[in-house]
Amino acid sequence: MRIPTPVLNRTRVKVPLFFAMILAAGLLTLACGQASRLEAPAEAVVPSLGGASDDQAYRRPYGQNAPWNVPVADLSRHPESGLYVRRLWQRGSDRPGNFQLSFDGYTYPVYEVSDATGMHPIAVDWRTPLHDQLIPWNPAWRAATGTDSQVIILDPPTGREWNLWQVRFDGQTVHATNANLVPGSYWTREVGYAPSRGAGIPYLAMLIRPGAVEDGKIPHALSLPIRNTDGKLYVAPATKIEFPDHPSGVPEGMRFALDVEDADIEDWIETLPDRLSDATRSSARIIARALRDYGWFITDTAGAAHFQFEDRATAGAAWDRLGLAPAWIDGKEYPRDLLDGLLTRDRIYAVVPSDEYPLPLRAREGEEFRQGKGAPQ
Repeated sequence: MRIPTPVLNRTRVKVPLFFAMILAAGLLTLACGQASRLEAPAEAVVPSLGGASDDQAYRRPYGQNAPWNVPVADLSRHPESGLYVRRLWQRGSDRPGNFQLSFDGYTYPVYEVSDATGMHPIAVDWRTPLHDQLIPWNPAWRAATGTDSQVIILDPPTGREWNLWQVRFDGQTVHATNANLVPGSYWTREVGYAPSRGAGIPYLAMLIRPGAVEDGKIPHALSLPIRNTDGKLYVAPATKIEFPDHPSGVPEGMRFALDVEDADIEDWIETLPDRLSDATRSSARIIARALRDYGWFITDTAGAAHFQFEDRATAGAAWDRLGLAPAWIDGKEYPRDLLDGLLTRDRIYAVVPSDEYPLPLRAREGEEFRQGKGAPQ
């Protein structure tokens, strides 16, 4: 996350011209050295993806026609919606109809290149093109807890996105089971990337970050890993089958949405425990509207169904301010169990795959990206 710029004393100080020239030259040398150390390509500068601790406003990543950025209002229901809703509801989680919110463990902390302390070699078990390359890293960075130990690294000025899975740092080298630099820019990319997570979609796609909730609207679909991903079928925008040995289930890439009105959301808000704050209720309302307006995609396989929010390792203080700090009330854990009572089987429906969206809404990107090629890694 970016460190806020300190406010300096505005008292005027007269500096002799000779010393001013020396100071300016020194600063220029330092800036050039820093740019060389991080090896950023010469690309157009794009405003930073804002978070709760970022001075700049939130900006939605990925292109306008990325399937997860397209609202469901103009999309058709899947002809087998009932079948897939039944599979999702009955076997998608550790018990029927259990949909949680995940802020810890099996989700993603997000770090920025500007906070890296240097470039470090990375050793990748799966020998991706990133193996034995240098990546920006800070020894203070921590992967998500749990066996997935994931990390996202972003470079907002260039749009570069690194996806790292099962990460550890030994003081000199970053180690990962899988690691990739996603081709192109996360500001404009509109298609998946097979080497990334289970569905073959980059990690940052659909991840809820505090800046969106602070703005009062989550302008994209949510990411939902589930238990029963299908072993024979995936649908766009997914780009691969994760576990070919799985029985019939819900294909990765399948999109669902919530059929509710504002009045239904308000009725649900009224059922929440009195001890939950106004901030919690406001965030709950924003999340519910996103589930209605954008829905969610099946993106990965997990032990229980959970919607993914930026990990507390990088966004904990921001989530606390938004009323989403951990709390136990009446035998439930919040915000993990916040959606209880909102998502019911009769309110959920499935949407057609993204390659069946109306033509103006279909993802557009160069053929080299559709084939999993693109910018060098």
